[in-house]
Amino acid sequence: MNCSEVVARFSEYLDGTVAEAECAAIDRHLRDCDACVRYRDVLIHGAALLRQLPAPELGEDFAPRLRHRLYHVDDERVLRAHAASGASAVTVLGIAVLLTAVAWSPTLLQNIPVVELAPIVVDRAPARSPFVPVGSPPGTFSSKSDAELDEALFENALLYDYSPLSQRYDQRARVRRASLFDR
Repeated sequence: MNCSEVVARFSEYLDGTVAEAECAAIDRHLRDCDACVRYRDVLIHGAALLRQLPAPELGEDFAPRLRHRLYHVDDERVLRAHAASGASAVTVLGIAVLLTAVAWSPTLLQNIPVVELAPIVVDRAPARSPFVPVGSPPGTFSSKSDAELDEALFENALLYDYSPLSQRYDQRARVRRASLFDR
């Protein structure tokens, strides 16, 4: 027997659970090897020191906690094995790709509906109810004339800009605005 075999079986040798043939082989090795004798002496002295220590005080919840811990020993080993496998990273990446594909799917389709609106043409200012300033008593009407209201309505604003035809009618609108302001 060599030193590594003796060290591997030494705890069983001290406990007396090895076969008689192996026990005789370890005894022969210990007679010839000073390093293994030193190893035996250290283990025997360390065990004696541990036996001299006072017994630890255990709480009432020690036994249930120990049973729970022993029951889940395999769970921790499995979790560590799966954490090192990289499967979780691949799963997260797959979910991210799937969500990206779902989010972009409307833009990837070839048959995107096109909505065309009919042009809106305005010939005159819309009819409106009389302007009532905020805070006026009921039944009070604005003192502004229609021309002043039209000027405020058309000042720096276009009434339509919904289609390419708006450029065609833009010039007509400018003429109309000018005629409204000249009244």
